[in-house]
Amino acid sequence: MVGFQISSIPIKNRYVLAPLAGFTDYSMRKMCADYGAGLVYSEMESCDSILYGSKATIEDLEATKLDKKTCPDSKLALQIFGGKKDIVLSSIPVFESYGDYDFLDFNCGCPVPKVLKQKAGSGWLRRPEEMIDLLTEMVKISKKPVLVKIRLGFDHILDIPALCKRIEEAGVKAIAIHGRTRNELFQGPVHYDEIRKAKEACTIPIIANGSIDETNGLDILKLTNADAIMIGQRAIGYPKVFEDLIREEENQPCKENSLLRQVEDLKKHLQLIFSLKDERRASDVMRGISTRYIKGYDNCSSIRSQLVHCRNLNEYFSVLDSIHFSFSNE
Repeated sequence: MVGFQISSIPIKNRYVLAPLAGFTDYSMRKMCADYGAGLVYSEMESCDSILYGSKATIEDLEATKLDKKTCPDSKLALQIFGGKKDIVLSSIPVFESYGDYDFLDFNCGCPVPKVLKQKAGSGWLRRPEEMIDLLTEMVKISKKPVLVKIRLGFDHILDIPALCKRIEEAGVKAIAIHGRTRNELFQGPVHYDEIRKAKEACTIPIIANGSIDETNGLDILKLTNADAIMIGQRAIGYPKVFEDLIREEENQPCKENSLLRQVEDLKKHLQLIFSLKDERRASDVMRGISTRYIKGYDNCSSIRSQLVHCRNLNEYFSVLDSIHFSFSNE
């Protein structure tokens, strides 16, 4: 199995879990790491929030210590975001005081309006000179290697090879590139050719992102010549995507998918998240995840409807155990 290296840190394979706001907490990272993900990203953590002493942000950071304890073979990138240089730089020592991670990633790609209102996320692509200046200072302050995640531009494709070369010269150790502009959001074709151009211009690792799953992952690695691929949406409710990619790379048949296996994975995910969060927060997160575990299976519409109304672990398990009962009586 082919791996890669960021700075002096080896990554065991080329399959990376993307940062997904509201999804990639410890429980999802653990599920994906257990299925083989070589590098996992945290949710975006706000630089402003950590400086204000946000309890939720501190809890997220303290959970990173569990990644190091329970997933020693996978590496962790803490992703942060902010729109003001002084706030971002001041936050870094605070993040380091609470968290335990391998890499510090700065988000310059998030397209959602509430992030853009802060001039954060892909808003930085509107002011690349300021972005390069900030990244240069971040590298000086951070005790961990700095990574960055970008898009191809805001409303048009920038000169990505030149931009990525400047990011490398600022001291950043790897770049994850979503192959769309901000205005393209998550729809339409992914410009994988631009990712390949960036790889040709840089010596640091380039991680390809955008509409990647187990059906096209190895093809995109070849097409872009990227060092790794980053999987986002497909991993929600299907952490096995990483095992599928690993087995395909090793020319082994993928293990068969089944509804009952998906249910067992969902139960594991539920146990993890309810062990760390209170019932309300855990239920809020799993409302958007639980139905994805059984998406695409026949005769599950009523089960999905029940799952979105569950409020505690017992209610979830009661619904899921009914699936087992149905199968055992067929």
